[in-house]
Amino acid sequence: GFNAVMSFFSKISSGTGEQILTRQMFRLSQIMHLPEALAFHYAHAGYYLTQAFISLSMPVTISTWLLVLASDCEDTFQAFMNCPAASASQAMAIVLSAWCSWVLAFFLFVQTLPLVAQMWMEM
Repeated sequence: GFNAVMSFFSKISSGTGEQILTRQMFRLSQIMHLPEALAFHYAHAGYYLTQAFISLSMPVTISTWLLVLASDCEDTFQAFMNCPAASASQAMAIVLSAWCSWVLAFFLFVQTLPLVAQMWMEM
């Protein structure tokens, strides 16, 4: 069931990776204009690259969050540490509010840009 599906997708993605490394793809990418190249990239290797970034974004965010929260100053060690006025939870709230505002909107815009370019070319 699930292992067969995963082996199928791994075979397809490895074939796409090998296809991107060929000279024909290099020559084809030199001929294409920007909207065509973006649509071609989005339909082939860009899909797998986007899925990898999406899959890795959540563990990186959680690890960063836990690292910042774990490095917070405790009351018993303030004499030995340089503790800022704001706590780690307040600093992480500021960082996450920045990430979830303009950075998230930027990544959503960048991910939909090749699709918009492809739709624009078809019109």
